[in-house]
Amino acid sequence: MAKQLLSGKLTSKGQLTIPVELRNLLNINEGDRLAFVLDENEKIIEVQPKTKKSIRGVMGALKSTANVYVDEAIDLARTERAKELKDRSMELKDE
Repeated sequence: MAKQLLSGKLTSKGQLTIPVELRNLLNINEGDRLAFVLDENEKIIEVQPKTKKSIRGVMGALKSTANVYVDEAIDLARTERAKELKDRSMELKDE
């Protein structure tokens, strides 16, 4: 596959405009998150789209806390996600 150069623009607020061709190719939409995978030299080697999750999906992940209030469930989901991201970050540092 031939390499293709697509560029975006970074604003003063740190926001990146992604070209429509790349958004279509990666099937990403407004509100989706992107994970940037770095190599040992801190060069980006991969971009992984992370789509939005619904509250139903979050609640489904909290099987043992079915009777928890929604706000508590959301807080718990955020805490768990933060832990996952920290663990993943530590794994990448160890590689």
